[in-house]
Amino acid sequence: MIDNNSLVTSPFGVQKIGKDKSPVLPKEKDPTFNLRDRLNDALLSEKYVIEGYTTGSKEILCEQLYNVVINNLNSLKQVQRQLFEELFNLGEYQVDIATPQQISDTLDVFTNYKVQLPYPHS
Repeated sequence: MIDNNSLVTSPFGVQKIGKDKSPVLPKEKDPTFNLRDRLNDALLSEKYVIEGYTTGSKEILCEQLYNVVINNLNSLKQVQRQLFEELFNLGEYQVDIATPQQISDTLDVFTNYKVQLPYPHS
């Protein structure tokens, strides 16, 4: 599970949600195919397979085959999430913490976009 409360400070002093890089991962990129590379490769592969299943599932006529594909798709999504969580827990992914002003600005932008949507606004 991802711990949204764990904070780390970048070398430039920026607070981020995340964890420090695990000592299991090499500090510098080198030509070896290490744990980080294997996890990232598996994560990328899962993303491609999920897109294929998603596209294919939209055009299946047989209900039984559709159910098999959807079950496989859901399983793949769980595997993809586990890979992402593993990389996060190893300190590979970190996220900037949005300031209240950034949140307000983003809300304003998307609120103004609502007039472009085809359904009634509330």
